[in-house]
Amino acid sequence: MDSYKRPYRGSKIYVRKKDKEDDTLVKLYKQSEFTKEDAASDALDDDDSSNQDIDDFINDSEGIDEEKIPVKKSVQKARKKEHERDVRNKSIKRTAAKIFAAIIILAVVVFGGLWFFKPSLTTNNLGDIEQVNAVADELYYSTLTGLESKDKNATIAEVTCIMIENSVDARPQSGLSEAGVVYEAVAEGGITRFMALYQDEKPTWIGPIRSARQTFVELARPYNCGYIHVGGATNAINTLKQSGYRDLDGGWFEGTYVFRTADRWAPHNVYTSFSDIDKWNIAKGYRESKFSGFKRIKPDTIVEPQERNATNITIVMSGDDSYNTIWKYDANTNKYYRSHAYGGAHMDRKKNNQQSQITTDVLVAMKVSTTPRASEPKYYDHKTTGSGEAYVFQNGTVQPATWRRANVTDELKFFDSQNNEIELNRGHTWVSIYSNTVGGRVSWKK
Repeated sequence: MDSYKRPYRGSKIYVRKKDKEDDTLVKLYKQSEFTKEDAASDALDDDDSSNQDIDDFINDSEGIDEEKIPVKKSVQKARKKEHERDVRNKSIKRTAAKIFAAIIILAVVVFGGLWFFKPSLTTNNLGDIEQVNAVADELYYSTLTGLESKDKNATIAEVTCIMIENSVDARPQSGLSEAGVVYEAVAEGGITRFMALYQDEKPTWIGPIRSARQTFVELARPYNCGYIHVGGATNAINTLKQSGYRDLDGGWFEGTYVFRTADRWAPHNVYTSFSDIDKWNIAKGYRESKFSGFKRIKPDTIVEPQERNATNITIVMSGDDSYNTIWKYDANTNKYYRSHAYGGAHMDRKKNNQQSQITTDVLVAMKVSTTPRASEPKYYDHKTTGSGEAYVFQNGTVQPATWRRANVTDELKFFDSQNNEIELNRGHTWVSIYSNTVGGRVSWKK
């Protein structure tokens, strides 16, 4: 025996040298298990190792007449399946190669186009792209309210201070609910007046606009704002002529930047809108206002009910209840809602006559000393420089404070008992200025 192969399941077929008779090989073949037709032969269909053994046997058996050796059908089937598998694999590889090539070509076209048409995307400018992304993620805040702004320019945009009347005939006013900061004080005869400040919000209907008063002119000074009014007291007009003030007297520009409505009698019918105010500021060259504003903070959580010690505040500013107010705190909105002391919500009117109640996020009651003007005793001048007593209401609580302002060019600030500047909630702030001289006082309930 010179050599042998194992074609199937351990069966041995001895292959003799070429000089032996062919019938010996045939005999040995017949003795093998190829002649058995049992279940084990069917398992050969997927047995690659057995197929290889058969191929080796056929290749190594020289001199065998293949026509005399019957090939088992299962072997033929196995070979056919193997061939089909090879064809399928080759087809898959060719398809994958085509897809990969298509992806490469598409990538070359896309990036090539970007390189050609968008030179700003080259590696030389990648630093610029990163800088743009960083700026896009940066948050800006209004200097006036502390609220988030859409762009950096809004934080230094021109502030506009507008004198708004509060006589009974002037109600409901327009634009007060959208003012970032409102200062309120008695102007004359126990009647209060407002100075509304705007920066990031620009209502389309504001008024009625009335005359300037010295108290408000001095409060406007550090905001570097355009001061809109119609006429005014003598000392206020003289102050507005001084350096550092931006005087916008609507009495000289009626029909251009201010207008009169037909639904009210003069002098309670002078109004304006920010479409006109923006043109007015541009014409005057007023582009921005530089100031620091109140120290602001966004409250992390709303104060628990048991910790709220001031949810109903009464501020008396005059001997006439028509000008005294009640503010009620709403925990759902974390805002204070304004009502008249004699009853009824204090409403704000839109241009389309829709109305909403005036609210604020922070309420400050500020006590000052007051001096009637000698030449005009019905007018009151409130002293807003120096320091004095104040109360800060926010989150349903009250905090005793001290207000300070060295001179008219300084901004008004509020400090706690530890001499730390009080952080006011981001949002609208209302400052009510009261005086013992005209019977002013403040009280609150839990």
